[in-house]
Amino acid sequence: MARLESENYEGGNIGLSENPTLEERTKYRLCKSILTYQQKNKLPLEKFAKELAISEEELYDICRAKINDFSVARLLFYLEKLTPDSELLLVDKKHREREQAR
Repeated sequence: MARLESENYEGGNIGLSENPTLEERTKYRLCKSILTYQQKNKLPLEKFAKELAISEEELYDICRAKINDFSVARLLFYLEKLTPDSELLLVDKKHREREQAR
Protein backbone atom coordinates (compact mmCIF):
# COMPACT_ATOMS: atom_id res chain seq x y z
CA MET A 1 0.00 0.00 0.00
CA ALA A 2 2.86 2.38 0.70
CA ARG A 3 3.93 2.30 -2.93
CA LEU A 4 0.75 4.14 -3.99
CA GLU A 5 1.72 6.98 -1.66
CA SER A 6 5.34 6.99 -2.79
CA GLU A 7 6.54 9.71 -5.16
CA ASN A 8 8.32 6.95 -7.10
CA TYR A 9 5.16 4.88 -7.66
CA GLU A 10 5.05 3.86 -11.29
CA GLY A 11 1.85 1.88 -11.22
CA GLY A 12 -1.36 3.22 -12.53
CA ASN A 13 -4.98 2.58 -12.89
CA ILE A 14 -6.39 -0.36 -14.75
CA GLY A 15 -8.00 1.80 -17.43
CA LEU A 16 -11.07 1.22 -19.51
CA SER A 17 -11.65 -1.17 -22.37
CA GLU A 18 -11.77 0.20 -25.91
CA ASN A 19 -15.57 0.58 -25.93
CA PRO A 20 -16.65 0.88 -22.29
CA THR A 21 -20.29 0.69 -21.29
CA LEU A 22 -22.03 3.49 -19.44
CA GLU A 23 -21.70 1.44 -16.25
CA GLU A 24 -17.95 0.99 -16.76
CA ARG A 25 -17.44 4.70 -17.49
CA THR A 26 -19.48 5.60 -14.41
CA LYS A 27 -17.51 3.26 -12.15
CA TYR A 28 -14.24 4.58 -13.58
CA ARG A 29 -15.24 8.20 -12.90
CA LEU A 30 -16.40 7.35 -9.39
CA CYS A 31 -13.06 5.65 -8.66
CA LYS A 32 -11.26 8.66 -10.09
CA SER A 33 -13.28 11.01 -7.87
CA ILE A 34 -12.41 8.97 -4.77
CA LEU A 35 -8.72 8.95 -5.71
CA THR A 36 -8.81 12.70 -6.38
CA TYR A 37 -10.32 13.29 -2.94
CA GLN A 38 -7.53 11.24 -1.33
CA GLN A 39 -4.82 13.07 -3.24
CA LYS A 40 -6.27 16.57 -2.72
CA ASN A 41 -6.53 15.99 1.01
CA LYS A 42 -3.16 14.20 1.18
CA LEU A 43 -4.67 11.38 3.19
CA PRO A 44 -2.52 8.35 3.92
CA LEU A 45 -4.20 5.19 2.62
CA GLU A 46 -4.48 3.71 6.10
CA LYS A 47 -6.35 6.74 7.44
CA PHE A 48 -8.44 7.08 4.30
CA ALA A 49 -9.45 3.41 4.38
CA LYS A 50 -10.57 3.79 7.99
CA GLU A 51 -12.60 6.87 7.04
CA LEU A 52 -14.41 4.79 4.41
CA ALA A 53 -14.59 1.73 6.69
CA ILE A 54 -12.93 -0.52 4.09
CA SER A 55 -9.69 -2.44 3.93
CA GLU A 56 -6.56 -0.83 2.52
CA GLU A 57 -6.58 -3.50 -0.20
CA GLU A 58 -10.09 -2.51 -1.31
CA LEU A 59 -9.11 1.16 -1.29
CA TYR A 60 -6.00 0.37 -3.32
CA ASP A 61 -8.22 -1.41 -5.88
CA ILE A 62 -10.53 1.61 -6.05
CA CYS A 63 -7.56 3.94 -6.51
CA ARG A 64 -6.38 1.77 -9.41
CA ALA A 65 -9.91 1.84 -10.89
CA LYS A 66 -10.33 -1.92 -10.65
CA ILE A 67 -13.96 -1.37 -11.59
CA ASN A 68 -15.02 -4.99 -12.00
CA ASP A 69 -14.67 -5.55 -8.25
CA PHE A 70 -17.19 -2.85 -7.26
CA SER A 71 -20.79 -1.98 -8.03
CA VAL A 72 -21.89 1.53 -8.94
CA ALA A 73 -23.98 1.60 -5.75
CA ARG A 74 -21.00 0.71 -3.58
CA LEU A 75 -18.75 3.34 -5.17
CA LEU A 76 -21.51 5.93 -4.83
CA PHE A 77 -21.83 5.01 -1.15
CA TYR A 78 -18.12 5.67 -0.59
CA LEU A 79 -18.14 8.92 -2.54
CA GLU A 80 -21.20 10.16 -0.68
CA LYS A 81 -19.43 9.51 2.64
CA LEU A 82 -16.63 11.81 1.44
CA THR A 83 -18.64 14.48 -0.33
CA PRO A 84 -22.29 14.31 0.74
CA ASP A 85 -23.22 17.31 -1.42
CA SER A 86 -22.06 15.68 -4.67
CA GLU A 87 -24.49 15.01 -7.47
CA LEU A 88 -24.24 13.08 -10.69
CA LEU A 89 -24.56 14.70 -14.07
CA LEU A 90 -25.47 12.66 -17.13
CA VAL A 91 -24.10 13.95 -20.41
CA ASP A 92 -25.00 12.80 -23.90
CA LYS A 93 -21.56 12.67 -25.52
CA LYS A 94 -22.84 13.16 -29.05
CA HIS A 95 -24.90 16.19 -28.03
CA ARG A 96 -21.90 17.66 -26.20
CA GLU A 97 -19.66 17.10 -29.23
CA ARG A 98 -22.19 18.83 -31.51
CA GLU A 99 -22.38 21.79 -29.11
CA GLN A 100 -18.59 22.06 -28.95
CA ALA A 101 -18.34 21.99 -32.76
CA ARG A 102 -20.48 25.14 -33.02
